[in-house]
Formats: sequence, C-alpha cells, structure tokens
Amino acid sequence: MTQRQEQTLVKLIEILSDGQFHSGTQIGVELNLSRAAINQHIKKLSALGLDVYSVTGRGYRLNKPLQLLDEDKLASYLSREGAANMVLERIVGSSNDVLKTVVKQSSQTAGFAVVAEAQTAGRGRRGRSWSSPFGTNLYLSMYWPLENGMSQAMGLSVVIGTAIAKTFAEAGIQAVQLKWPNDVLVEKRKIAGILIELEGQATGPATAIIGIGVNLSMPEWAARDIEQPWIDLEQALGGNFDRNEWVARIITAVREALKIYQNQGIKPFRDSWNQFDAYQNQAVKLLMGAHAIRGVAVGIDEQGALLLKRDGKIEAYHAGEVSLRNDEATSR
Repeated sequence: MTQRQEQTLVKLIEILSDGQFHSGTQIGVELNLSRAAINQHIKKLSALGLDVYSVTGRGYRLNKPLQLLDEDKLASYLSREGAANMVLERIVGSSNDVLKTVVKQSSQTAGFAVVAEAQTAGRGRRGRSWSSPFGTNLYLSMYWPLENGMSQAMGLSVVIGTAIAKTFAEAGIQAVQLKWPNDVLVEKRKIAGILIELEGQATGPATAIIGIGVNLSMPEWAARDIEQPWIDLEQALGGNFDRNEWVARIITAVREALKIYQNQGIKPFRDSWNQFDAYQNQAVKLLMGAHAIRGVAVGIDEQGALLLKRDGKIEAYHAGEVSLRNDEATSR
C-alpha cells in the first residue's frame, strides 16, 4: 500500500468513525474517489479488522463507532514534556519496527513512544503474531537507552508488567495478576503483553525497544485466532471508557516505572510483583525448548528471574525461551 493510499484509507476511517451511514456519493466527493475505488478501500477496511455495513440507498457505516486516538486529546492527559515525546501513527507494520527506524534516523530522549491504531505485522514473544485490529486496542512501543549494556535490561519486563498491573488495580479493576515474565492478566485471562527487543552491545551502549499491547475493546471475531483466554479493558471496567485517557495513563505509568528502575533497579517492584503474582506458591512447569522443569514458584529475585523450589532448593530461571504453565506435578 502506498503512502497516498494509506492516507486515503485513514481519511475514510475518520469519516466512518461516527458509526453513522455515509453515502458513496458523499464519500466520493470528500475523498475524490470513484465508486469503484471506494469499494476497493472498503474491502481494505476488513483486512484491518473493521466491520463495514453496506446498504443500498443509505451507503456505508461501521458496525459500531470508533473512538479514535487524537494527538490533542492525548496531550491533554499527558504533561507537556510527555506529549511532545511521542508520535501517533494510524497504520504500521509493527510499532517496534517503526520505533527502531526513528531511533536510528535521529536522536530521541528516553521514553520516546510510538503509538499506533493498527498493526499489519504485530508480533509477540517467540515469533507469535499479535492480533492488531484498527482503532480498538493499544499498540505502544517505547525507547529506553541502556548506557551500561544489555545486562541493564534484566527484569525490564517485570518492571513494565508491574506498572501496568498497578494502573489497572488503582482504577478499581479486580483480580489483576502477573504471569512471569511478560503477561498481565485479569480474572486469569490475558489483557496485556510485553515484548522487549534489545539492540547494541552487551557491555556498551544499548537500546531497549519496549513493545506493549493492551486489549482495550477487542472485537470478538478479531480474537478467533488467539490461543489463550483473553479479556479487554471494556469488559474489566464493565462499560465504556475514554480510550485517549487510558493510553495516556499507561504511557505515564511506564515512563515513571522506568525512571525508578534506572535509579534503583528492580528492588522497588518486587513486593508489588509478589502481590500480583499469578503463580505464587503454586506447582508450575517451565518449558525451556524441549525440556520441562517442574517446581513450585516462589517469586522473583533481584534481577527479575523466576524462583523455583525444587528438591528443597531455590533455583533461578531467567527470561528467554521460557514459558510458564500450571502443572499438577510438584517437586519439592
């Protein structure tokens, strides 16, 4: 899709975002498109996760209104400095990839963020795809420099997850939990995930690209391919909410957590993590490639590693190709 086609598509979405019918004639005049071109763009909306109704004599409308992200509204909820240190994109391949390009092309300050309305190539950990329909969820990538090398990123996903969990809990959401190392749960269903990608040197200057996906108002049909139980903020709050305000809340919480982590490390977050830990004192199974390791989860250490009690000893396991599952067998 060319940049011009993408711009036209975004304008079409903005026209339809009110959830009302708009005639083909009206759309054609506003966008300078033929009826055939309009039909082609409507088909592209479906690929972005938008459900469009077409009724003869009335025109086109979305199945429900969209609450689009708006730079001015975001700025009203962020500090002046915070609002200036971000960019809002409508459609990207991956927000992490966009941020990597921006950082390479120009110097950015810590906490610089890319926020997108949709991703066409969103990804999670271990190469999994991340469902990214337009105008419903949050796709956020944040830049954080690591002056002392990649080792400085130890436990970073724990810090980010804790910041998001606390934000949810402070808003009155019940049953918020954290699943090591990078998932936020509500009622044992996933609501947010974190993907951290590192670039640079092991012991010299490096960069953390922190990708965060949060289910805000996930369409049921868009979640058909999600292989695990999920929930969104709309369900968790029990009603409508201000999407711009919540995006600003999460950006602010993550930036503040990163500043604390930079100065004090993971120690200030360990107690909070233990409060939210979904597997505290439970029998679990760690999958490390083809190997399964069983034990009892007993929290995290000062580097954010998972602590397992096995055969009477406490062993630490770091993030990487590791996933955590409930397990009936217990090794003590």
